[in-house]
Amino acid sequence: MEGSNLDMLYEARLARARQAMRGKGIDLLLLTPATDLFYLTGMRGHLFERLACCIITKDEVHFISPVFELGNLKEDTRSLLCCHGWRDGEDPFALADGLLPRQGCTIAVGAAVPSWVLLGMQALRPQYTWVSAEGLMRGLRMVKDEAEYALLKKAQQNSCRALCRLIEHGLCGMTELQAGKLLMQYSDEEGVDSPDGVPIVAAGPNSALPHHVTGGTVICPGDVVVIDFGGENRGEGYIADTTRVFAVKRMPEGLQEIYDIVMAANQAAFEAAKPGAVCGDVDKAARSVIEKAGYGQYFTHRLGHGLGLDVHEHPYLSAGSKYVIEAGNVFSDEPGIYIPGRFGVRIEDLLFVHPEGAERLTPLDHALRVVD
Repeated sequence: MEGSNLDMLYEARLARARQAMRGKGIDLLLLTPATDLFYLTGMRGHLFERLACCIITKDEVHFISPVFELGNLKEDTRSLLCCHGWRDGEDPFALADGLLPRQGCTIAVGAAVPSWVLLGMQALRPQYTWVSAEGLMRGLRMVKDEAEYALLKKAQQNSCRALCRLIEHGLCGMTELQAGKLLMQYSDEEGVDSPDGVPIVAAGPNSALPHHVTGGTVICPGDVVVIDFGGENRGEGYIADTTRVFAVKRMPEGLQEIYDIVMAANQAAFEAAKPGAVCGDVDKAARSVIEKAGYGQYFTHRLGHGLGLDVHEHPYLSAGSKYVIEAGNVFSDEPGIYIPGRFGVRIEDLLFVHPEGAERLTPLDHALRVVD
């Protein structure tokens, strides 16, 4: 998406944000460079020691930034902003002082705003009511639009191509870390960055640790290998996240039985994930399959998490969650069974919820493969 289409997309998102602000009695929205600001304006970047922030009012988006950074703004982003540059040696909070209304206001603060920015702003306007913007932004970002759907699907496709190249190369004889770095190389070649570093590659008994730290364990014949990987489509911000399981050289005893149970749980959740369903009930649909098979104690985490510009975001599919699923929600479907000292199995797909039901954005099948 380029040019005027991007302008229209971000203008529509800002309009939705302002409508939500009015509904919550919020006058101003304070954001620093992070995914919330990227979602609303297309602005990428990170906040370091120099103040950079946006103050969103009912009419304007004021951007305070070091003057030398303003040239990095893309044209479609800059057209949305009223830019206010400051130079080293100047007080950037003085710029904010001139932009913030003097009368009492309610200002919502983004979750990524650091304490030094918040405290500096509060010192300027102690009379304001300061509230969290987390709920406001969550409500906007949980329901994905058509542009986000396309970008998420593209990220999954590119990322999964990298995994297929790794499996074609083979795993046996490499360390987990070598396999993870090779997957990162293939991902890079497929246009997928790895901002979180080396993916999870868990071999043998390590596969029974859901969040194993990829290390120096050598992948051997007869090992179960769990690979939890993903990344960010370069320059586009949207995240891929997938987990698959492989047997190395030969099928270990008991693996197919456990794998089939987890696959059935994954399918049960997929069928339950539709508009109007409750997140806790989707978790229960998968969990009950594993419990009925006698392995409930080995399913030790929630079923899934939302995903978009962040790898973990709302909604969360966990026991007790009362959130009612809407069309446009995106989340992972990743049941697992982890038997300490033996192996673990997790099958993770990314689901997009349409009005008629869920679609798997993950372009990989569920076959359990023996690989070299």
